[in-house]
Amino acid sequence: MAAGTDEGVSILWNEGTMAEWSSLYGRVRRSTLPQSFAYAQAMGKTHGHVPRLGLIRRGGATIGLVQILERRFLKIFQQRQMHRGPLWLDGLPEPAVLEETFRLLRKACPDNLLNRASLLPELPAGPESEELLRRCGFRPFGPGYRTVWLDLARGEEDLRAGFARDWRQRLKGAEKSGLAMDMDWEAKNLPWLMKQEQEQALAKGFRPMTGRLAVRLRNALVKKDGVLIATALDRGAPVACALVYVHGAAATYQIGWANETGRKADAMRLVLWRTVQALKRRGVTSFDLGGINPESAPGVTEFKLGTGGDAIETVGLYR
Repeated sequence: MAAGTDEGVSILWNEGTMAEWSSLYGRVRRSTLPQSFAYAQAMGKTHGHVPRLGLIRRGGATIGLVQILERRFLKIFQQRQMHRGPLWLDGLPEPAVLEETFRLLRKACPDNLLNRASLLPELPAGPESEELLRRCGFRPFGPGYRTVWLDLARGEEDLRAGFARDWRQRLKGAEKSGLAMDMDWEAKNLPWLMKQEQEQALAKGFRPMTGRLAVRLRNALVKKDGVLIATALDRGAPVACALVYVHGAAATYQIGWANETGRKADAMRLVLWRTVQALKRRGVTSFDLGGINPESAPGVTEFKLGTGGDAIETVGLYR
């Protein structure tokens, strides 16, 4: 079913095949994990969400795509979430197209006594985005998403030269430390890693990803070489590792862990660099380093910013 007009912007909901959707998703340079169909599958099995897939059209051509996750409570209450979308095939369009799109999304995601909406738009933070969403009928209720994107289309020498001087020097030290690397494209040790994630979340006071969702995402992506656990080993024992999900042309750094031995050896820098090299070999061109928070996690933020990637912040959480 189409919404909108032939002359302007429209959204075709649940049209076409999954192969067509996947092909379009793969064209997005910075595709986000929550807009992937694998994420919808995992959320469906974990929390009961049903995906609604939209093709954003203008003048007969598809210019973007959007995924809404829906679930019903007590047969009358409906919850909808649209996180880190819409995605655009050729970069962010002009303001008029954005406004038409978000007016259509407002209709698709009502917020009232029987409907609850949660949107985390992939729009840059700032007064222009805030005013656009206000005009379309959305209300803010939470902060946006901050992360660092690495452009993996660049050559390895160029990427490495972009690291902060201290980051690069400490990476050299890690490379000389004698650590071995294990690159597991089946994420066989995911249950063990999720246990470490729960323990470090408890110690550091942050909300971890649930093990069930992580495993179901792994299951949805593993046949497409879409999941990687990169682990640094000291005499056979893991000292640092990272969980990465690959989706379309992009990948997301989901979990990072290191013990005291790994931290002293700067093993996470080696893990990240070997991961970058492995992703490049698989054709990944954009790497989302998984979120930063200078206030609550300054060390992690400094680590990710030290890669020289593009720091971004989105406009916020809206209903």
